Amino acid sequence: MIKPIYVYDQQILEQPCPDVPHNSPILTNLILDLWDTMRNAQGCGLSAPQIGVSYSVFIIDSKSVFQSIGKAFRHKYYEPDDTGITETFINAKLVQTSSEIWTAKEGCLSLPSLVRDVSRPWKIKISYLNQNLEKQECEFTGLTARMILHELDHINGVLLLAHLLPFSQKMLYFKLKSIKNGKVKVTYPTMKKQKLVA
Repeated sequence: MIKPIYVYDQQILEQPCPDVPHNSPILTNLILDLWDTMRNAQGCGLSAPQIGVSYSVFIIDSKSVFQSIGKAFRHKYYEPDDTGITETFINAKLVQTSSEIWTAKEGCLSLPSLVRDVSRPWKIKISYLNQNLEKQECEFTGLTARMILHELDHINGVLLLAHLLPFSQKMLYFKLKSIKNGKVKVTYPTMKKQKLVA
């Protein structure tokens, strides 16, 4: 089911998520909702807190991005034998990162229309459960690693803004205010901050 995506200034986006119990009755539907919502928004990654569920679950689709990038440019984002992944990550833990850092543009469905340069490790190792609750420990590189780290940030209550210099964050004041107030046009449903009624 397509869910509204929580945008900037929602408390759930700023809180670390607990691991999801393996026998949780919501897990199957949560994963389906994440895929439906991400595809509807034409995204390439989405985490549970972005649809209002505080659990350590996120999805990545770097395969469709690989297919959309021209062959002449793929080497900038993918290793020669890498064609991307379509994967679900449950209770993921970062095991290792490489010393090689690269910078690329990142956007976020919770910060619509905001795209900024972010520096991240080129290679990571991560342990997680897949959607069949099978334990995995895998290495990922390039854009796939970047997407995973971006979604892991969400699981840890960290937004893309945390990677920007304080001066850059201040420059975005009016843009963030527009996002918070639902003034930025998007093609997918969003959940903006609700006003409390006494």
